Amino acid sequence: MALSENLLHGGDLISASARYNIPVESWLDLSTGLNPVSYPVEGVDPLAFQRLPYIQPEFLAAAARYYSSDQLLPVNGSQPVIQVLPKCVEKLPVLLPAVGYDEHRHSWQKNGNPLVFYPAFDAEAARVMIETALLEGEAFHLLVINPNNPSGLRFSPHTLAEWSRQMAPGSYLIVDEAFIDTDPEASVLAGYHVANMVVLRSFGKFFGLAGLRLGFVFAEATLREALQQRLGLWQVNGVAQSLATKALSDDGWQMRARQDIHLNAEASQRLLAPLMSMFKPLREIRSALFSSWLLSRSEATGLQRYLATHGILVRVIVVDKHHSLLRIGILDRNDLNAMERLEQIVLNYAQHLTVQWEDSTEREVADVCE
Repeated sequence: MALSENLLHGGDLISASARYNIPVESWLDLSTGLNPVSYPVEGVDPLAFQRLPYIQPEFLAAAARYYSSDQLLPVNGSQPVIQVLPKCVEKLPVLLPAVGYDEHRHSWQKNGNPLVFYPAFDAEAARVMIETALLEGEAFHLLVINPNNPSGLRFSPHTLAEWSRQMAPGSYLIVDEAFIDTDPEASVLAGYHVANMVVLRSFGKFFGLAGLRLGFVFAEATLREALQQRLGLWQVNGVAQSLATKALSDDGWQMRARQDIHLNAEASQRLLAPLMSMFKPLREIRSALFSSWLLSRSEATGLQRYLATHGILVRVIVVDKHHSLLRIGILDRNDLNAMERLEQIVLNYAQHLTVQWEDSTEREVADVCE
């Protein structure tokens, strides 16, 4: 049985294993957009396991330095904030991308906020729609996923700051920067943070440690307090704080990681090139930690199914009734077994498609001759 297009999240190897009868340890997971070379997990302070996880000063200091802002609240990943944020701000219409991380839409919708969608693939069309709404002067919240997962749409921090200043009182600009760590200068936290901005940052993607469940929200003090009240105590466990303090302070590892991610993305995309040349996607979006192909829904699900039957998990995101995005993460180029495995499966599928198309062409020719 094929994986559903409506699989909510990437990384669900347990469900994939059950559906395709392939052991969890045998999968290559390219469905998440995580750094395949994670920060080394070693030297955790034993007290981190023994004490209640009150937020440690050194952890806060490391985070404030890394993110260039001390207006932060550490949280158990971005997901809890996405869920409770609608209840912590004024109930206004929300302008958000037509395609993006869907949990944002679910949370605002569940809260009863009217939703209006701007284009997720055309930056100029999105800008015109957003700026037209700002000129009308009505209060609304604006959600920007920067860069957008999975469409790749992005706006400059200067543009976001300008929009934020134009918003009516009571309005917030929510900026989800889950994938910005590979390009930190593009963050609004690097000198463009305006008081009515809410900025979400994910720790696990860039550092490759999604299992820690760690994120940060940056906002003015009153909103941070409201979020804290709803989220409760001990959002971040002691082990996560201990490891993150080291990772956030390790400038050398971060610099090497950005270089490695770039090289790993290039190597992974080269392996996929034979399929790309055959499918000729309507759009190809390249981000540091993933690439997305806009295909017909049948093409996207067919390719997802083929890869899954060979133990490679990728993500399909429905765009409309005719199209889906196939989103594929990156491999570690130094993991030769994984690279060779993906290369062989891609070449086999490309050869399979070529034979299918040649057979189809021969039948069409035969029909015409008859």
